Amino acid sequence: MKDRSLPAGIPRIRRARGFRLYDMEGRRYLDLYRDGALLGHRGAGVLTVMKSVLSQGLSTALPTAWEGRLVAAVKKMLPGWGDVRLYASMDRALQAAGHFLHATLALADVHDPALAEQQASPAPAALWRPLLPCPAATRVLLAQLPVTVCSAPVPVCFAPSAAHEAPPSDALPGFVLAAAVRGLAALTHPSGEPPLSDGIAAVERAIDRTRGWKRQGPYVRAVFPEPDYSRVHAEFLRAGVLLHPGYPGPSVLPGECSPGENKLLADLFARSSGG
Repeated sequence: MKDRSLPAGIPRIRRARGFRLYDMEGRRYLDLYRDGALLGHRGAGVLTVMKSVLSQGLSTALPTAWEGRLVAAVKKMLPGWGDVRLYASMDRALQAAGHFLHATLALADVHDPALAEQQASPAPAALWRPLLPCPAATRVLLAQLPVTVCSAPVPVCFAPSAAHEAPPSDALPGFVLAAAVRGLAALTHPSGEPPLSDGIAAVERAIDRTRGWKRQGPYVRAVFPEPDYSRVHAEFLRAGVLLHPGYPGPSVLPGECSPGENKLLADLFARSSGG
C-alpha cells in the first residue's frame, strides 16, 4: 500500500457527521475513506463515551480499566488467540509483530483480505477488517478496529503457542480505548448505526459488473493501473465523493445513503474504471 498522505485537491473539512464531510464553504462529500470511522463520524455513541471518559480526566496514557475491557472485546470478536496486545499505531503494531516473528515486517507483508481474496501461500501475519471473515493460517493477526482515534489503538493477536514472546502493550489514553470498545460493541450489536445501507445493493451490482473495481463486502479496491488512480480520485471528489487517498484503497461503502447518493455512487463506479 502506498503513502496514505492526502493528495492535493481535498478541501479543508469544517465538520464530519455520519458518512459525510462538509468543507469550509458548506459543500458536502460522501466519505468512502473514513479512516478510523467505519461506523460513521460521531456515530454509534462513540462521542458520548469519549466525552464521559475525558470528563474523568483520562486523557493521558495511564493504566485504566479500559485496556482490559478492549482486550476482552477483541478476544470475544476474534476467539482462539493466545494473547492480545494494544499498540499506539500501525507502525508500532508492525514492529511488535515483526519482533514476535523474528523478521522485519512492513504493511505490504501483511495479508489484507480487502485487497486480495485469497492468500497465495499462508502468511505469517494478516489483517482483520470488520465485516470480513477472519483470515486463517496465520501466526499474528493485526486488527483494524471500526473506531480509532488518530489511528490508535491497533490490537495484535498472537498465536497461543508462543504468545508469551509478544512485546508488551503500549500505554494509551483511556478515552481512546473507550472509543474502541464502544465501536466494537456497536459492530457486535448493530442496533444503532447500520454497518451497511440496505439500499446500496445497486451500488454493489455496479461495482461487481465493472472490470476496474473489486469488492469484498463493503470494501472496494481499484484494479485498474495505478497511474490512473489520481485522475479517478479527482473525478469522484468533484462529484462529492471522497475515495481512499492511496492506490489501490480500499475505500469502504457507507452505512447509510440517500437514493440520490446511491445513484451517484453506482454511476461513478460504472464509468470511472481507469484506462
